[in-house]
Amino acid sequence: MATKRTIALLTLVTMLVFPAWQVCVCAATVSEYQIKAAFLYNFAKFVEWPAAVSQKGSAAFKIGILGDDPFGADIAVIEKKLVRSKPLKILRANALDELSGCQVIFICASVEPWLADILERLQGKPVLTVGDTNRFAHQGVMINLINVGNKIRFQINPAAADRVGLKISSQLLRLADIVE
Repeated sequence: MATKRTIALLTLVTMLVFPAWQVCVCAATVSEYQIKAAFLYNFAKFVEWPAAVSQKGSAAFKIGILGDDPFGADIAVIEKKLVRSKPLKILRANALDELSGCQVIFICASVEPWLADILERLQGKPVLTVGDTNRFAHQGVMINLINVGNKIRFQINPAAADRVGLKISSQLLRLADIVE
C-alpha cells in the first residue's frame, strides 16, 4: 500500500510541476532536488495559513532556504509559479533573520547543529518548516522529506504545525508518515 501511495503522490507532484508534454521526457532525468522542490511547491498549496498571514501585503509567496543550499538550479522548476495567486519567490540565506516574511523555510542539513535554536526563534510564527535530514520531524520540523528505497517520502509532525496555526490538508496527511 505504501508503494501505491508513493507512486500516486509522485505522479501528482510531477503532473502539477511539469507540463504534460514534459512528463515522459523528464521523468528519467528529474533529479532528487527537483522532486523535492516540487514537494515544497505542493506543500505550499496544501497548507492553510491563518487569514491574517494570507492577506498580508507581500506581492510574493516566499520560500526560504536556510543554510547551504542543496537545491542549486534544481529549484528553478518551481520559481515564479503561483501559490495563492502570488508568484513564488525563492530566498537563500545562512541566517534566519534574512528570511523574515517567508511562509515556508527549508532547513538544510548544514544548520542541523542549530536546529533547536532555529525552531525556538520560529516558535509562534506561522512559518511552515521543512527539511530533509534524519529525525528532523521528531525534533519539531513540520515536514521532513526522507529517502526510502530510492523513493522520496515525507513525514509530518501535525502538532508542530498546529502550534503556529497552520492547517495541513487531510489529503496531505493521508499520504504522509505521521510523527508525534
